[in-house]
Amino acid sequence: MKNILGVFLILLVVSCNNKASHKNKGNQLIKRLEKAENSKNLNEIKLIFDENAIFYTTELMPIKNKSEIVSIYEFVFSRNDVENVEYKVDSTNYNGQFYFEYGKLTTKKVNSENIVQSFKAVFAKQNTIFKILEIAFGKEDELIRELPKMLDPTGEYKVGQRTFFYNKSQSGNERLLSFQIWYPTNSLSEEKEPFRTKQVISNASDFLGIPTFATSYFSEIESNTILNAPPVSNKTFPVLIYNHGYGGFTQVYQTVFEELVSHGYIIVSVGHENESALLIKDNGEVISNTTDNEFYSKREPELNSSEIGRWQSTILNSNDIKENAEAYRKMLQLTPLHNESTTLWASDTEVALEKIKAIHNNDEIIHSIFDFDRIGIFGHSLGGATAGQICSGNTDIRAGINLDGFQFGDLYHNKLKVPFMFVSSNQEGNQYLRALTFIENAVQDCYQITINGFSHDNFTDLKYITEGDKNAMELQRALVLSFFDKYIKEIPIELKALENKYESISISYSNLNIK
Repeated sequence: MKNILGVFLILLVVSCNNKASHKNKGNQLIKRLEKAENSKNLNEIKLIFDENAIFYTTELMPIKNKSEIVSIYEFVFSRNDVENVEYKVDSTNYNGQFYFEYGKLTTKKVNSENIVQSFKAVFAKQNTIFKILEIAFGKEDELIRELPKMLDPTGEYKVGQRTFFYNKSQSGNERLLSFQIWYPTNSLSEEKEPFRTKQVISNASDFLGIPTFATSYFSEIESNTILNAPPVSNKTFPVLIYNHGYGGFTQVYQTVFEELVSHGYIIVSVGHENESALLIKDNGEVISNTTDNEFYSKREPELNSSEIGRWQSTILNSNDIKENAEAYRKMLQLTPLHNESTTLWASDTEVALEKIKAIHNNDEIIHSIFDFDRIGIFGHSLGGATAGQICSGNTDIRAGINLDGFQFGDLYHNKLKVPFMFVSSNQEGNQYLRALTFIENAVQDCYQITINGFSHDNFTDLKYITEGDKNAMELQRALVLSFFDKYIKEIPIELKALENKYESISISYSNLNIK
């Protein structure tokens, strides 16, 4: 957020009129706006902007509609570090429909140098009142006007999606259960779902403490997903279960989901009561969560413990298998609540699998499409630990992946019974999540994959959407797809070929138990 705070501080301005005959009206609007900004009068600002107003900057994605623009002012006013704003209109224009004004905005900050930035404002007269329709800050050729696009899937199928929700009396483990299913379709519909609904954006932003205007454009991005589309008929597909990271939600890896579905997989992404940022209901409504709840508060000491951090540092840095085993043993002793969460998430996942079997038999749209003889599981962070937990006991699972997660739970006292892949970020030096003790004891093929330059947050859509790292997203899609194609679909794939195709990928350790 630090990179964009400076931009927020100068988004306090705007617009006026044009043409000589409307000059007085324009000046009145400018004076109204300047007065409202300097007096922090939000009610007055609400009267000045059109409902569908939009503004552009050189730092942020386009921000649309009055409510989001007003939230910018709320954010800036709350900081109390702007002394006042002044602007000067240098030129005006009128094209017969809209008025344009061009000039300089000066923002005087408390105990800091003034910020001067060019602006362009577009407005029109509505009844007897002028409304701002558009405003842009910064050089025209540097403005961000295009929204990011989700990566197109590369497989033969299009992507359908359904959401299922069960209350505590319906779930089977006395917990709220929410999961979303993405599946192959040949639908001709062009009505694609937004990348995020406004409800999801609002609740996720509140949970993370991010102003909604910073992510409001997510609802303007079109996904590749068609809601409630009819599935491909007379065919079943292998099933991949996904669990997000702690505080995530079921849509955070949708770019990868869509790719997998296009290649003939069904994705079931599971949410978790109290620990997901939000749960999505089958009617699209959202159950919000907060980091102030009991679960988060109780786990806070485990997140900030220096002793736990010392053992985690050994896991991240030592190539000695005995040291790795001892560090995991000590860490797990010190993190009973993280182990408890892993067990709860595994329970939610098992319950979701049972519900899917009922959906296979009875759902009005996606019945008879699940191949329960070919099930895989993967997840990020704690969701990755959940995958490892399940792959030590559930005989229905044929392969699994842990994406950048410390392996909490009971796996330390058991063995991986199916092919498994530990994938770790490697952002600096030779520091990455070493899973040596689990790989060495695995019964089936097991891999340690590192991705150079990746951070923990790279394993979500959000990093791509906000920063545009297309290559990082393509790499993940190829890695996950190749692993499941090899071990779920039994396609003869050599995973080491990925090292040649993607320089960032390294198979740093493996234990191949090929019979």
